[in-house]
Amino acid sequence: MLQTLPDLLNSQQEDAEFGLSASSFNAKLAVTSPGGSVYPLHIDNPQGLSAGDTRRLTCILYMNPDYQDGVDGGELRIFCGSGGSSSTTTSNSDNGNSADEAKKKKDDVVDITPDGGRMVLFWSDEIPHEVLPTAPTADKLDEMRDRYALTVWIPTDYYHTIHNPDSKFANLGDEAFTK
Repeated sequence: MLQTLPDLLNSQQEDAEFGLSASSFNAKLAVTSPGGSVYPLHIDNPQGLSAGDTRRLTCILYMNPDYQDGVDGGELRIFCGSGGSSSTTTSNSDNGNSADEAKKKKDDVVDITPDGGRMVLFWSDEIPHEVLPTAPTADKLDEMRDRYALTVWIPTDYYHTIHNPDSKFANLGDEAFTK
């Protein structure tokens, strides 16, 4: 995967410059315990080149073959932002709690279950994300409810793409952390 994925993705681009490198990578195996363990909202590469960090693509492979939706938790929540959609107007009679407003807030995020074998890819330097509580009602010592995720970060050789102000995702961090 580490040798073929960067080249495969680079070959699929038509109008974008990925410059993903197969020459180096960082990896982490995360085991999140049951009982409500979380990873707070963050961006994997928040400082970019100022910290010498060239990570561009986050690849997460979930290794939870017996995952039970609605029980095991630990979903990856990706913040998508408002996407430039028009703001929702509400009347004074509903105190701003309209169904439209609730839908808008829900549309700002995508929750992805950590089913075994699922792979998720997103830009390391732009996409805010968090891990929701893992098996919040389970005993903390119940190893059957542990959440396993192998994360691999693929760097880029095109340094100008890191924290690119012209990216359509450039303002997601500002939106996510000011809500």
